[in-house]
Amino acid sequence: MSKLMKCAGWLPIALVLALAALPAGAAERRLTADWRFMAGELAGAEQLDFNDAAWRKVAVPHDWSIMDKADGSPPFDRAVAGGWDTGYLPGGTGWYRRDLSLSAAEAAGVVRLHFEAVYMDAEIWLNGAKVGQHRYGYTAFTLDLTGKVRAGRNVIAVRARHKDPSSRWYAGSGLIRPVTLELLDPLHIDPDSVSVATPRANAQRAAVDVRATLRNGRAKAQRVELFTAVTSADGSETVAQASGRYLVPANGQVDAAQALAVDHPKLWGLSAPHLYVLRQEVRVGGVVTDVRRTRFGIRTIEVDAQNGLRVNGEKVLLRGGNIHHDNYMLGAAGLPAADARKVALMKDAGYNAIRSSHNPASQATLNAADELGMLVINEAFDMWRKGKRGADYSRFFDSDWQQDVDSMVVSGRNHPSVLFWSIGNEIPEQGTPEAVQTARQLAQRVRRLDPTRQVTQAISSEAPAIAGDFAELDVGGYNYMAHLFERDHKKFPARVMYTAESLPKAAFSYWRAVETQPWVIGDFVWTAIDYLGESGIGWMGYNKDWWTIGPYPWHLAYCGEIDATGRKRPAAYYRQVVWKTGIDPISAFVAQPAGTQDLPGRDLFHTVRPRNDWAHDEVHPSWSWAGQEGKPLDVVVYSEFSEVELFLNDQSLGRQKVDVGSEYKARFTVRYAPGRLVAVGYKDGKAAGQWQLRTAGQPASFKLAVDRPQLKADGADVAYVTVELVDRDGVPIYARAGDRKVKFSVTGAGALGGAGNGNPIDVSSLQSGERVTFHGRVVAAIRTGVAAGPIYLEIAAEGMPVQRMRLDAVTP
Repeated sequence: MSKLMKCAGWLPIALVLALAALPAGAAERRLTADWRFMAGELAGAEQLDFNDAAWRKVAVPHDWSIMDKADGSPPFDRAVAGGWDTGYLPGGTGWYRRDLSLSAAEAAGVVRLHFEAVYMDAEIWLNGAKVGQHRYGYTAFTLDLTGKVRAGRNVIAVRARHKDPSSRWYAGSGLIRPVTLELLDPLHIDPDSVSVATPRANAQRAAVDVRATLRNGRAKAQRVELFTAVTSADGSETVAQASGRYLVPANGQVDAAQALAVDHPKLWGLSAPHLYVLRQEVRVGGVVTDVRRTRFGIRTIEVDAQNGLRVNGEKVLLRGGNIHHDNYMLGAAGLPAADARKVALMKDAGYNAIRSSHNPASQATLNAADELGMLVINEAFDMWRKGKRGADYSRFFDSDWQQDVDSMVVSGRNHPSVLFWSIGNEIPEQGTPEAVQTARQLAQRVRRLDPTRQVTQAISSEAPAIAGDFAELDVGGYNYMAHLFERDHKKFPARVMYTAESLPKAAFSYWRAVETQPWVIGDFVWTAIDYLGESGIGWMGYNKDWWTIGPYPWHLAYCGEIDATGRKRPAAYYRQVVWKTGIDPISAFVAQPAGTQDLPGRDLFHTVRPRNDWAHDEVHPSWSWAGQEGKPLDVVVYSEFSEVELFLNDQSLGRQKVDVGSEYKARFTVRYAPGRLVAVGYKDGKAAGQWQLRTAGQPASFKLAVDRPQLKADGADVAYVTVELVDRDGVPIYARAGDRKVKFSVTGAGALGGAGNGNPIDVSSLQSGERVTFHGRVVAAIRTGVAAGPIYLEIAAEGMPVQRMRLDAVTP
């Protein structure tokens, strides 16, 4: 169990989800359940009376690309157009339909249908009439259905067309993030207009500037009062309030600005992420017509090349990691708890910053970052006009970029976790006059919507003309180019820099640049958490024959410092030591003995590129190496302590000093003998910490753990159940020879969302409930339905007693 789980009992995620569920308007419905889905092109499926009885019932968020095929076989296919980019998972066309029942009063008011993301090229119909289209697969959009809905039955139909190849990673397909319906009074606050900024803040006083637009859909002008209060996160205490009166014209709008002051504020920061709620009420003649709640934090951000990055005046070095949006066994389905779990895993591993690569983060990700104290670089695009894949977003950039930039900024600007806006990643036309002009247009639009944050971009070119691209930015992102930091600082002393992407293999050198060069504010490794697609780069890397990387059945990138199931890999432990987090100040791992590799493919490329910089050292947390008795094995110890001593079966193998010169590593050669390998760290000559590895016997049983035993019966909540094989003494099984098939059976008020083992070449079904463990571990995601009640799990592993577990789904 992680330190975060031990000290907080996973309450951070539960609190994130509870606070994120604050009612946003007069009435809001999450359209989670009761959707029907069918893959393929279907004539007439948008029509009101189309017969969808044979369609599959699904809950949203939903990803059809991860679903098993119609015959029950796994979705992976070596022949798909996306190939290794998408992990050999398909795109295609899919349809969704849902009935929507409205009362006469609801149908007569303002009706807004909000999609957080649809991948991709979506068209939407209401009662057979087309009401909207949205092409980008990662930005939110809202359709105004006012006057188009009717009392009684309505039907929403959505067609998503995921044409491949559309992405360099696994994108998923369909309604991948939540869908909501807002029902508002004609006199209301425009939900997209609310902006909260804290331009000045210290321990004594904070200024809170609020902007919003009042809309009047009535036939007569209205005199209204806008009452605004700042309250504690739970609403129990009001710390500031203001009121203003406005005349809103008939069928018109008025922009309102209010200034509030909070005395002795609790500032939002990385170690103490305090949150407030802005409560706004629209009142007409004393009657409240709209209530809107917006969660925010009070904090200041400053950055310059002399002093680096400061949050609330305190210097911060960005211990960053990149993430993609998929949730492995759930595919691209952005279930709020799944997205929040990724943020919590990173926090637990010592990260304090996330780069959402290469698309805007989900609201659940930002909510979790707000709650846990993580900074986020929120990124817009992976390409502009010049594409990277034949069917990617570049097809739509010219017509759609403005609305998609607007969507990213408007949906993220009230989150205190959002640090910078990134306008692009490794743009193909970088270093050209065209790229400079486009960057200027993007940056200007971002700054108009949010003048409080810096604009950045991830650049990967060393060409002399690239200076023009950097000149349009407030902060320069460098991909894999830390060697330029000193040279560029001499040329451009005011430029603030960071590595937007860095190589796991070079963790030490990248971080030394951050520690020793004030103008370098952080490092974001590629990548923090493993992901689907870009198959095999963490094993074989990129080389001149890059199109051959990740041959089937490779489907995971396998470069995550946290694996796809959530387990920290050795690279994560090393990074904790380099960062001096104190989380795991000493750890020990064993290099893979020659001839024992259990993943194929790397040797095929040694003649092309013998070094793979997207992977850390090939070491393992195991002292179970049958067949290696008496042979020398290489052991590496990562340590924050100044001295390390290694013991095998209580016999000392010597001490070594550990410091910057050794890159915080101690290396030993040990002749293998079963038993207990212990690394002890010394501080000021005294033992201060230790790490041990024990030889495991035969698998005898398995340990169960669940991150959240109580869930919301909302159709979208999820808990993760971990199975770890152990021997009769409780020693974890790691050797692949000990892996066993595990079967999950789920009954009651929930269902199996998926099960994964982190094995990058296991292309068995993610949904069947049967998986073979990988290095002794498998994890299942249990998803709730919409009815409250117990969820019963039965877990069976080959040759071991069956175990059972109960979870509870409660009414939200």
